[in-house]
Amino acid sequence: MKYLLVILIVFGAYHWYTNNYQKQKGFTGVSHDQLIMYSLTTCGYCKRKSKELRSAGIKFVEYYIDKNSKKREELNQKLSKSRFPPRSYGTPIFDAYGYMLLDNPPVSEILSLKHGS
Repeated sequence: MKYLLVILIVFGAYHWYTNNYQKQKGFTGVSHDQLIMYSLTTCGYCKRKSKELRSAGIKFVEYYIDKNSKKREELNQKLSKSRFPPRSYGTPIFDAYGYMLLDNPPVSEILSLKHGS
């Protein structure tokens, strides 16, 4: 019975998280025509998302924030401008045409922000 209760609590927390954080987007204040992916060199999700975008023929620029401190600072400034609270976010993180998308968003969500879609 204890295990069932723990499973239900974890499932509820996950469901709450995905509804409240994963689908959030914030405008940076600057609209542009570029898709930027902020990644970590050790991130398996980042590698999979990169392959997924390439397979779909989606052009993007990828920056590794664990190797490039200027891009890490750029990312932090964009998150701040987008009014995301300071905390650790999962990677990859996208600047999709001026909108910040956190915690490995689905490709459909990324493309929904493209100009002219």
